[in-house]
Amino acid sequence: MRDIALLLHVAAGIVALVFGPLAVVFTLRRRRLNWASETYHWAVAVVCLSALVMVPYEWGELWVFWPIAVATYLFVYFGQRAAEEAGGLWYRGVLRGYGGGWIALWTAFLVINVPDHAWSWAIPIVVGSIVIEWLCFRPAAAWINS
Repeated sequence: MRDIALLLHVAAGIVALVFGPLAVVFTLRRRRLNWASETYHWAVAVVCLSALVMVPYEWGELWVFWPIAVATYLFVYFGQRAAEEAGGLWYRGVLRGYGGGWIALWTAFLVINVPDHAWSWAIPIVVGSIVIEWLCFRPAAAWINS
């Protein structure tokens, strides 16, 4: 079971990392859900569910990924909800939801693949958060106007 979950986790993780920026761009441009946002949502769902399956196999090392997996999915879920009802400050929900999920994915990727350089884990958090907040407070006119 662990091997199947790991295979699904890696495959879905690659899809999620690729489709995260596409989901943000297409959702903001079209002001609604689209194929990229749906692909991103379901890829993140598979990543998070497979993480929940794998964590108990190495609980001592990986327990922290359980709350991270739940939080990551919730970010994307709330981005999805914001995209469903575009209006008002909806773009902030999309940016923070989809973008926050993408930051969490990159951070988890670095935690697993670059464990000896903890400072590198902060890079996606700091850079991604600054970019997201900058875009939230300097939105494109098309995101605001119908």
